[in-house]
Amino acid sequence: MGIILKIGVDLDGVITPFKFINPSIKLPQVIYILLAPISLLVPPANKAALQQLKKQGHVIIIVSARPWWFHRITESWLKLHKVTFDKLYCIGFGKGTKRRKLKIIEKEHIEIFIEDDKRIRDFLAQSSVKVAASLYEIFQAPSGHYFFILT
Repeated sequence: MGIILKIGVDLDGVITPFKFINPSIKLPQVIYILLAPISLLVPPANKAALQQLKKQGHVIIIVSARPWWFHRITESWLKLHKVTFDKLYCIGFGKGTKRRKLKIIEKEHIEIFIEDDKRIRDFLAQSSVKVAASLYEIFQAPSGHYFFILT
């Protein structure tokens, strides 16, 4: 086994194929709950990528901008759909999301963070965090082992 890494992964737009919801639109909690099953459809290739990372011994920490009160529902859906992960953080969206993600990255000593939002990637990169835009940026080595391209 090679180097073991702590890999942080955004949920919506990275593990799932689309964003959960536009955070600038304020909706009642019940709407989020109704949208959860749809938003957690995970493509088989994404599940396989996470399983491969885990098989290689890496630690997978999901850091989502979903509201903190959505943690239990999100965790249940991830487990139901057999998405591989070690920890889940729901930090909330809106003002300060970038800084809250960085705080978790620092707290957990995450070495690579996969984030689809370019503004957040740029912020994290400026804070000396290695970032990628998708799960597939870390699987481009012919061996299928860890390989990372800075974006």
